[in-house]
Amino acid sequence: MKNSIMDSGLDSLFDSSGLKAYSGYLTDRAELLQSASGGGAIALSKAIIREGGSVFGACYSKDFRSAEFACVENISDLHRLKGSKYIPTEKKIFQDGEYKSVWPCVAEKLSSGRPILFTGLGCDVAALKSYLSANHIDDSNLFTVDLFCYGPALIDVHTQYIDSLERKYKSRITNFTVRHKAKGWIPKYILAEFENGRRFITPFDDTDYGLAFGICPRESCFHCKFKGANHQADITLGDSWATTPGTAGYNPDGVSIIIVKTERGESLMKKIDSEEFAVFPADMRAAFERNTMYYTSRKKPDDYSRFCEDLRTEGLHRAIVNHFGLLRLHEGNTQNDSSSRKESHQGYTPQIVYNIPHKSIKGGVICHQNTNGRQKKFLLKNCCLLHVKPLKIRMLLTRGFMQGQRFFLRMMK
Repeated sequence: MKNSIMDSGLDSLFDSSGLKAYSGYLTDRAELLQSASGGGAIALSKAIIREGGSVFGACYSKDFRSAEFACVENISDLHRLKGSKYIPTEKKIFQDGEYKSVWPCVAEKLSSGRPILFTGLGCDVAALKSYLSANHIDDSNLFTVDLFCYGPALIDVHTQYIDSLERKYKSRITNFTVRHKAKGWIPKYILAEFENGRRFITPFDDTDYGLAFGICPRESCFHCKFKGANHQADITLGDSWATTPGTAGYNPDGVSIIIVKTERGESLMKKIDSEEFAVFPADMRAAFERNTMYYTSRKKPDDYSRFCEDLRTEGLHRAIVNHFGLLRLHEGNTQNDSSSRKESHQGYTPQIVYNIPHKSIKGGVICHQNTNGRQKKFLLKNCCLLHVKPLKIRMLLTRGFMQGQRFFLRMMK
């Protein structure tokens, strides 16, 4: 096993010589399907609760429009903490009929002498440790877990998306997740369930939420202080993207990557029930090559400020349309169709698909002709696709190029 970042040519970023890497997954398939990746956080939480301890983690608010902390002391209540929340977690917790700051609540639990597990983002763990240090609180029975963090989306992205679903289905949401395993670990799906009994399921990356998640985290996430050697947690968890079909420890329903930084973290790993959670040694080099967010921050898009302004003034959907545009069809030959040419003064056979500003065209018809000669049309009106979402159109065109299929766009003047 390669245990140093030097092995991957990243030695200039941070020293990984003291880290250990594992992968694993819950052996109960039903429980695994309810977890975002391999269920590593649930396995660690169960170990703490079985020793009489308490677990702090993120859950959605009752109306699903925000995330907050919850304290769980029974295994049967761990479902509240399952699944990823792609938004910042408010530093509050509902206890004794009122909301309180989560930090004093963690401190109070620590004073009992029982083991405490706190799970959050890197900045959450750092904030907790800063609070405990400033107040001279003994944290010898505290275990901390942070996450491979891409940067949570702005809260307005989430709330506007929830609002749009409730308007569309004319009912309140009773369950919501951005990591539903409709077809296994990948791709991830959004699942929303409503009071009226209806359900909404769609691939996350096809939605306004999914597209916005890749654009607009909080400003501070572009220069996160808690990457690489600055992780403050005992353990870091995420998706083990380096564990692929055919490799040891693969499970099509999800696998966790577990990076252990401290002896306390290693002691917690030893408390895991091996019958409930299968653990495998992981290749450190491969883990970091496929999970770069451990040691680096995401890059700020050039039009980040404009997107945030559009989100605030025009709403989520218009911000997405303004940012991604529709399609630009590049005139030229494809590898599989040397006869590709300009069809008319209003139509093109494309070689490459690009994004264009939404104001560049008023509408038109995208025509798709497959290898059997059948043609399918997608109407454009006021720069919005009436029947197919922009991402699906781009995927269709890209796949079509590879199969030698022909496309052209007839513009409306």
